[in-house]
Amino acid sequence: MPDQPTSAEPTGALEEAIEKAKEVAADIRKAADDLAVANTVLETQLEAQQRSPEVDQALGHTDAVEKKLNQSADTLDEVNDHFQERLWSDG
Repeated sequence: MPDQPTSAEPTGALEEAIEKAKEVAADIRKAADDLAVANTVLETQLEAQQRSPEVDQALGHTDAVEKKLNQSADTLDEVNDHFQERLWSDG
């Protein structure tokens, strides 16, 4: 008869998944921060009068991407917190 997994095995796997998801959220935030820095540099180095409409559009788009990355990281943190609370309450 095959060994049944212990309750510690799924808990350990869930803990590992939560930690990995936290790392991913941190990576997403870092990418958003890097994008914000690049946008700031471009906006300050290129005067508005010298920028083409395409450059302005690209800057606006990357600003929206930065915001979406931050929202995604926040959502991932909320999910991680939920799973971690559930793990502690069940553990």
